[in-house]
Amino acid sequence: MIYLDNAATTRPFDSVIQRMETFYKEAYFNPSALYAPAMRVEDELEKARDYINNVLGGGGKVFFTSCATESNTWVYHSARKNKKGNVVVSMGEHASGYENAQALLGQGVDVRFVRLTKSGTVDMADFMQKIDADTSLVSIIHCSNETGAVNDLRTLSEAVKRVAPQALFHSDGVQALGKLPVHCCALGVDLYSVSAHKIGGAKGVGALWVRDGIRLQPLIVGGGQEQNARSGTENVAGIVGFAEALRVFLQTDGKQIAMLRQDMQSALAGLENVTVHNAQENSPYILSFSVLGLKAEILQRKLAEQNILIGLGSACASRWKKNRVLAAMGYGMPHIEGNVRISFGANNLQDDMAYAQKTFIDTINALRTNIR
Repeated sequence: MIYLDNAATTRPFDSVIQRMETFYKEAYFNPSALYAPAMRVEDELEKARDYINNVLGGGGKVFFTSCATESNTWVYHSARKNKKGNVVVSMGEHASGYENAQALLGQGVDVRFVRLTKSGTVDMADFMQKIDADTSLVSIIHCSNETGAVNDLRTLSEAVKRVAPQALFHSDGVQALGKLPVHCCALGVDLYSVSAHKIGGAKGVGALWVRDGIRLQPLIVGGGQEQNARSGTENVAGIVGFAEALRVFLQTDGKQIAMLRQDMQSALAGLENVTVHNAQENSPYILSFSVLGLKAEILQRKLAEQNILIGLGSACASRWKKNRVLAAMGYGMPHIEGNVRISFGANNLQDDMAYAQKTFIDTINALRTNIR
């Protein structure tokens, strides 16, 4: 099987599974307990926290959550400094951002959605029109989970701070962690959401990086874990696995991944009526394209029959809801219905990608012949 839906989830690294197993079988103690074995578990948890914080550039604190969706929800419902201020969100957000923005809108909050360019990045002119002195929270995804388009967070955050110095700037960094250069302070972000299972970790573990000096109201209250910021007994096995996954993932040959993406794009370039969705800067791990005249679901099924698994966009949204990103980029239904997302991972470096490329081309041509 050739798995090309790594933006949806990844296979956990062997060392992650081994590391987690230790904390299920042996070091299973509650890190909040006061006896020595539990304190050693707490030490391991803190080492993981420090490591992830350092990878993100330091200058803040890492709070562990159950997933990036929880991290995003925490931000949207707790991070507005001025409760009467407006919230500015891009139309390219993951569903966990977009739907939380819609929830705030339903509560009467002034939520302003920023248009996208044809390439999938934030429309800077529209962005500047949407922010003002009353802007309280801005949330812009770092790397699109749909197209791989990378937003210039530094330029955007600097613009926000000039207009609304007190506003908090948040970014969903799920598809950027380990794949793009990330230094939160240098990028100018105040809050940054990440997830373990996109980089070879386990599902059910996420984190929120919070810049020093910022304190969020807890979304989940109870026993006061995570420095009274997020209650609930920590998923220690998942957390130490998260740190291990990040360590291993950072050793992945990103240049080789970029070559795989380029080779696949070049192979597709020989086909008529195929639109590749490229931005000025794109993640080397995601290739989004539309095959006009074909339904992507049919292509997905035919490839699966040949042991190649691909995605159709966000696995966290329905087909209709996922259309909003391409629609916001100005594409109509022919592009949306034929949209495919290939997302690469460390496992693909050992796969027969030449076979995958040939199978893609042959399958698309065969489906088009049948339609004719």
